[in-house]
Amino acid sequence: MRHDLDRLLEGFADRKTWSGGEFDKVQRWSYGDVENNGVFYHPNLTHYAHQVFEEVFFKECGLFYSDLSGRDRRHEEARQSHKPPLERMTFPVQWLHQWMGERMHAGDEIRTWIDAIVVADKRVGVRAWVYDEDNELAALVIWLRWARILDPVAENVSIPEWFLGSRR
Repeated sequence: MRHDLDRLLEGFADRKTWSGGEFDKVQRWSYGDVENNGVFYHPNLTHYAHQVFEEVFFKECGLFYSDLSGRDRRHEEARQSHKPPLERMTFPVQWLHQWMGERMHAGDEIRTWIDAIVVADKRVGVRAWVYDEDNELAALVIWLRWARILDPVAENVSIPEWFLGSRR
């Protein structure tokens, strides 16, 4: 796991101040998502970051993240119309890490950017870089995921090329 951590934190020191292009999402901390002392509640950071991941996934892959594992006709049609057509699958989280470098309060603006880093044939790290209003790194959420085909029998597979391909 130590080798994975080194790869997952790659670029961390260089990204303390945002110098990239557009963020994937700019939003504000909701009053209901912070503790009474004004500090955000850490599970909400993961929730906000995953919402941005799902939006980026749609932009990059052309289908909703829920379409990957959904069982109804809408999901099946989305998988079959994808190029290449996809089997029902998921990308479960093997490991989650949050680094929170500063306090964030209700009403504070957060700016999030998503990327992915392949750490092994069957594992990919998805990273949500969260910046404050001054474009300083405020938090980092990392999910280590693997690919899993669900039918007919669940089986781990290699990370497909189409998974956030341009973000790697």
